[in-house]
Amino acid sequence: MRVLLGIGAVLFATACATNPIQGGPRPPQGPGPGGTQFGFWDRDAEGAVDASFRSYVTRVYDPADEATARTTLQTDGFNCRDGNRPDGRPVPTLECERIYSVEDDVHAWTVQFWPNEREPRAHYSRTHVRDTTKNYNDKRN
Repeated sequence: MRVLLGIGAVLFATACATNPIQGGPRPPQGPGPGGTQFGFWDRDAEGAVDASFRSYVTRVYDPADEATARTTLQTDGFNCRDGNRPDGRPVPTLECERIYSVEDDVHAWTVQFWPNEREPRAHYSRTHVRDTTKNYNDKRN
């Protein structure tokens, strides 16, 4: 029995180490199934994707549209949390986030509804994470 558990643990660790995708399935290029505009995040500059995502969110949602936004964003793979949590700091009344990681790049889309603000906040970011176990040759001829 211990041998089987050991083999299972090794196979699980190997599967996790070889799977470069984290944070759910690959987001679409352009609109998701619920209509959220992800932008062309795998080819366009980070600033362009961020600007178009922010523009889309502020154009589509008003501060009173939290329930609609939550339903749509969750359809498009976002994880949403409401303001009912003991974070010990001010939190938005609704916060939705979609993270997708492949190889060394992490893509994140966030939408926040804060009380007493005229429009929701939205942001896209792309982060390149360097693996400390790899040898990067920065000196190229």
